[in-house]
Amino acid sequence: MVPLDYPTKLSHWYAGKNGMRFFSPCKEMIKDAESLPECNVKLFMRHSIRFDNPINGDYTQLLLTPEGIELARKMGSAIDRPLGECAASPVKRCVQTVKCIAEGMNGNYDSGWKTRKVHEYKAFGTLLGDPGPEESGGVGWNKYFHYLQTGNIEGSRGITLEMEATPVLDGIFSFNGSPGTLDIICSHDSHVVILASALFNLRTGLDGHSWCRYTEGLFLYGTRDDFTAVWRGQTKHFHNYLC
Repeated sequence: MVPLDYPTKLSHWYAGKNGMRFFSPCKEMIKDAESLPECNVKLFMRHSIRFDNPINGDYTQLLLTPEGIELARKMGSAIDRPLGECAASPVKRCVQTVKCIAEGMNGNYDSGWKTRKVHEYKAFGTLLGDPGPEESGGVGWNKYFHYLQTGNIEGSRGITLEMEATPVLDGIFSFNGSPGTLDIICSHDSHVVILASALFNLRTGLDGHSWCRYTEGLFLYGTRDDFTAVWRGQTKHFHNYLC
């Protein structure tokens, strides 16, 4: 796993004249935000810091830690453009992350965070395949994503990377904020890894190296059939991709 490099100094804020000001423990995202145009942009991200895994393996009820709440609010307070649409996985920590970011943004813009509706989208919370533990009949967490990334259809039990990525992209572009706004869409590390693998050839291997960190994500702008994506210092344009 990539360690969480949590910044505490204002030097980690982007405050230039171009792009969007941003705050993140993922330093690449600060630079990525600098390159964004003034159109509507979508941030597809992993939720903020959550509590540790439970003994019973039920991750659905895990909420953000106090540090996770603080981080999400701080991210929001740095963003220097209005809030557009809000969407998330139905899992509570994802909705919580979006609301905390919107709360932080309220100091710069009236984000209406107290009454802001967060659209809950099932595709941001479910997978077609089963990356569960092998002892429970699943493929295994790191193995499943490695098989998707390398095209090992037998290993992934008939599921392809394109099959997993298509509903995620469809969901992202089903929400359209006004020009000049930032849409915030919060999901899980699995979904961010899938999209980064499909668009940027991310490889995490059997050991999970280069894995998605808390609050890390991609910036996207354009339309479903003609969009640009930005991830870890890379920018790519896609036309009719998985349409």
